[in-house]
Amino acid sequence: MVNERIKKAFLGKARHNLKNPVNAIIGYSEMLLEDCEESGNENLLIDLNSLLLAGNEILNHIENQLSDNRINKIEHSVVQMGKDAEIAIRTPLNTIIGVSELLLEDEFDHIVSTFSSDMKNINDSGQMLIQELKSIIDFKISDLEEIRNQNLNVGNLSMVKDVLDSIQPLESADYKKMVIGQILVVDDNINNTELLKKRLEKQGHEIIIANNGREALIHLMTKDKSLDLMLLDIVMPEMNGYEVLKFIRNDKRFHELPVIMISSMDDTDSIYRCIEIGADDYIQKPFNQAVLNARISSCIERKQLRDKEITLISKLNIEREKSENLLLNMLPNSVASRLKAGETDIATKHDEVTVVFADIVEFTPQTQEMNPSMVVHILNNIFTSFDKLAQQFNVEKIKTIGDSYFAVGGLNSNNQKQSAINVIEMAKEMLNVLVILNKETKEMKLVLRIGVHTGPAVSGVLGRNKFAYDVWGATINMANRLETTCVNGKIHISKKTKELLGSRYSYIKCKDTEIKGIGLKTTYIIK
Repeated sequence: MVNERIKKAFLGKARHNLKNPVNAIIGYSEMLLEDCEESGNENLLIDLNSLLLAGNEILNHIENQLSDNRINKIEHSVVQMGKDAEIAIRTPLNTIIGVSELLLEDEFDHIVSTFSSDMKNINDSGQMLIQELKSIIDFKISDLEEIRNQNLNVGNLSMVKDVLDSIQPLESADYKKMVIGQILVVDDNINNTELLKKRLEKQGHEIIIANNGREALIHLMTKDKSLDLMLLDIVMPEMNGYEVLKFIRNDKRFHELPVIMISSMDDTDSIYRCIEIGADDYIQKPFNQAVLNARISSCIERKQLRDKEITLISKLNIEREKSENLLLNMLPNSVASRLKAGETDIATKHDEVTVVFADIVEFTPQTQEMNPSMVVHILNNIFTSFDKLAQQFNVEKIKTIGDSYFAVGGLNSNNQKQSAINVIEMAKEMLNVLVILNKETKEMKLVLRIGVHTGPAVSGVLGRNKFAYDVWGATINMANRLETTCVNGKIHISKKTKELLGSRYSYIKCKDTEIKGIGLKTTYIIK
């Protein structure tokens, strides 16, 4: 007795070989019909329709006559099925070959000559179909015996041997582990939903039932959003499957939810419409449970992997945001952007900026006997307050040097007068900060000296791994010297800064101040 698996291999390959030319016949016929309808050449429509109808008829005969369901215990049944298929196909095949040859012979019809290449493909496909049918009919029972004996080098067996292994029954180890998830089943037929529920719960899935489209959407909108899959029928009261699917795909909250359409509708338009709207799969009723299980598992696995991907991307975005915020805290926005863009040598010349240096007077001597953690705590409170002021007044903090604070206004501004005003307002508030902290800190007396000068400077980033942003030039040195020569608790400014500020503030003119390395300079104290 010929092994049933061998018969299935024979029929599977036979169907495959026959369908290839038939699909070509149907495809070219449909395309030619579309072209003729668009061009208004109705004289060819009858012949082209006959080709299309014949192609579809052959396709139906292949499915019916060579179906695995027809396999029985009779040794000759496989060959007989091939003969039955040849008889059934003969008439529509003759139509295809005859009509295509007739049209190809009509040399005087301009339209036919235009489509002659496609028509020849139809005729060639018909001839190929004849050869494939002959191979099936010529297939011998002895050949099947050779397959059973594993001797696969027999001539006609080439059509079977590459299929034989593919239908080998799977071992338990070959089955992929079922991926379990929460599934919403949407169908107005209670019997269908209950059957699905029982079957899928046996697999370990958590099943939720909705008896129409509206119920399904209410569940999505109001309940837990942890669904892994929706099994959706098409024909339902109140709200059909198309409407539900369209809503889901247009709502960002449910965009990633997989949807498998399960319907008794078997027309191509329904399947096309579902896929076009966004269905992940389409299964016709009645369905094979094993196939359904495999597709459900595949959809849930993709959904869960996508969820993990989204979670990972979210975490990466959070970390990236933290990194960028840290970078922005260390650098001006413009410099940070250039650094992220890949620039390595970042340097900028500034025609005019306003520099502020602030130093806590006698801080080190006052901390000699203090606990180190207390020292750090006090400094941290002071400089944190200064950082907030720098942000408030749009002044760029450059760095702290021991108990000194260095910042610059106007690095990214064209309004240098306003930048100078911002620096002075910040400096005044810095003095106020220490007044407040002195009331809270009994251990020491906190007093600031502040120096401010306006002039040109160069800024840039130094280093690769432990990079630092800094500003250089005589302007910085001048501001530093003004701080060291300042009266305690005051703001000491240069003549250049005073001129820029104008009459906005009241000033006390100092005696010409000896600036180390620069000489005598006219300077002012802001009242």
